[in-house]
Amino acid sequence: MTSYLPVCLLLGLATSSISAQELECQPCRHGFGKVPTGTSHSFNFQLKNSGKRSLKITSDSIQGSEFSIGTFPLPVTVAPGKSVELPVIFTPTASGREQGSITLANTGQDSQLTVKLAGTGIDDGSHSVALSWVPGDQDYVGFNIYRSTVDGGPYTKINSNLDSSPSFTDSSVQGGMTYYYCATEVNAEGQESAYSNIAEATIPD
Repeated sequence: MTSYLPVCLLLGLATSSISAQELECQPCRHGFGKVPTGTSHSFNFQLKNSGKRSLKITSDSIQGSEFSIGTFPLPVTVAPGKSVELPVIFTPTASGREQGSITLANTGQDSQLTVKLAGTGIDDGSHSVALSWVPGDQDYVGFNIYRSTVDGGPYTKINSNLDSSPSFTDSSVQGGMTYYYCATEVNAEGQESAYSNIAEATIPD
């Protein structure tokens, strides 16, 4: 007669030490969209210490010549659970898409944190919209021109001074956008008419 001996199998879980990243970014990437060349747009990243001890951000390095860091004196100490803002600026000098990154060296368990950046420079003034209209009567002293990116408004006045002629060229448009325009007439008493009919213009990329 064959006998069987009970065998006890001991199952053990293999353990490994996983270091949680203490310095976190919120968000960790940002796209600046389309920005006219020669101008700047900024964005603030939130850097949070999710650890249980203070850490210090000691240095930064930038990839991408059209990105820069605003006022952010180093080194900076971040207490547990606290956050600091990292201001990043995109200043395109030429048209086209630009990608970059900023790497922050720190004293946390994960000694480097990288945020990803992207943006597109466009030639401001490379497109324009020429508007013209027929005055309601001859008792006008000038006109105001209004613009919106939403059909039905709200509309924003884009001429700095009263325009004396029934025509206007908008050179501040951006490629890929659709704009809606209307005009008003102003008489010698300063009374302004209602909006004219709406003109739509789609700008090519």
